[in-house]
Amino acid sequence: MKIRIYILLAALLLLNSCTPPSKPIPPTLTPVPPTPTITPVDLSAPMEVGSTLTYVDGETLVAVPSGAFKMGHGTADNPEHTVTLSDFWIYATKVTNGQYALCVAQGQCTAPDTTVDLKYSVFGSQNEPVVGVTYDQAMSYCNYINGSLPTEAQWEKAARGPSGNLYPWGNDQPTCDLLNFNNCVHNTTDVSKYPKGKSPYGALDMEGNGFEWTADWYDPLYYKSSPPGDPPGPDTGRARVIRSSGYTSNATQALAYARFFSSPGDHRRDLGFRCVVKDTAYFAPACQLTSVVANPDKGVLNVNCPNISIDVQATSCKYGGGALVTFNDDHPQDPNASFGGIVGCSLVSGTPGTYPIQYKCTTGSTATLSSSCSYAGITGANCGAHYTINTSTGLCEWDGNRTSGLNCMVGEFYDPVHHCCLTLTGSITGNPVCPIGTIFTKDSPNHYVCLPAENTLDVPRQIESINPPDCPGTCKNSVVTCSQRNLVFCPNTCGCLSVGIKCPTH
Repeated sequence: MKIRIYILLAALLLLNSCTPPSKPIPPTLTPVPPTPTITPVDLSAPMEVGSTLTYVDGETLVAVPSGAFKMGHGTADNPEHTVTLSDFWIYATKVTNGQYALCVAQGQCTAPDTTVDLKYSVFGSQNEPVVGVTYDQAMSYCNYINGSLPTEAQWEKAARGPSGNLYPWGNDQPTCDLLNFNNCVHNTTDVSKYPKGKSPYGALDMEGNGFEWTADWYDPLYYKSSPPGDPPGPDTGRARVIRSSGYTSNATQALAYARFFSSPGDHRRDLGFRCVVKDTAYFAPACQLTSVVANPDKGVLNVNCPNISIDVQATSCKYGGGALVTFNDDHPQDPNASFGGIVGCSLVSGTPGTYPIQYKCTTGSTATLSSSCSYAGITGANCGAHYTINTSTGLCEWDGNRTSGLNCMVGEFYDPVHHCCLTLTGSITGNPVCPIGTIFTKDSPNHYVCLPAENTLDVPRQIESINPPDCPGTCKNSVVTCSQRNLVFCPNTCGCLSVGIKCPTH
């Protein structure tokens, strides 16, 4: 019986093994749509007379289309001849203090000689031409923005136009409303101050305000042998060609065909530069830009600047000598105020962060106090194409469109998700680019705008020398001794204390 059951089970298993397997159900296939072709946004402007665009450093570029023009004017070193140039874009203005300072901050340029460029670090002078720079310093900046210094031919065409005007504005004699020359102002001025003196292509300040470096070596005979198309300048030389004229120049020097030269290592109070750009699409757009206020006079602009001062009073040796230094600010809790130069000093009265505050100092130094003006009621801030404004920050944010440029300035990196350049600091204050003629301004906490230069005020700043009386037995040298031993100097006892231990009050 058991045997029959086993045979029956075996037969059933064999029959089941011969049953063909069921066919798998094919999956439902969803057709994949073709990847759309993304056409990059073209941010460039047409290469025609009158075309302009805003470049990566806030500069306005003007177009100089290809073609022939009259160069020279028949004098000894510049006989008149016809030259044909390819397309190029040139800076509408000389490079400014503000633009150059960004290059210095990124380590790509070295600071100008501030004994020559006296306004380089002065708030309110950001839109004046950077001067006191050598040929190599000028080249470094143009390389920084993926450009170059103009050749002498490019500079002259941009200044004179295709017909060979005597001056950028035409053939009328120069006057003080056309350019900054002949000591009309006695100093450099805002590079956008003289719109009446613009060239046929829209370039400003091509004459006056400051001379400009060009790329060429100087050779008085070069025009007699230079090629008729895109002349590159001599291969070598001892001096570089400079063009334009300065704020002290006379009318003869302001002729747009006049040639000058200078040693490449020279730097002067009236010598700057501008750049030319071939590829305006090289850089990707910035992820954030500061919004621009075109005309705050149409709205309500309230400016509040604190009154600050430093009072230094020397005390008699009879009472221990030293100097009492008082920092005054009519905004008692001014968050923008900061002071320095308190070397070998002890707190006498007041609380850090509030004003007035007084110190007693027994060593000589320079006391400084600075603050900033606040602006309120600013209206009319706007952004350029493909940017939307964030009203809470005042910043313009890129809309995410792809462009042909993938490169970023030094200090930035390309964001492949949003197709734009981000600052390494993560903050717009790390790269405060504003268009020419405006100044980066914080009008309220964490809110920024580019305000026209004429509507901004200088940063309140005070500097006073501290010169305590040289009393017998004073301990001026103890400051250095304590510093060398990594200890804190205590002026009341002329001794050194460990960090964290307070000096005795008497």
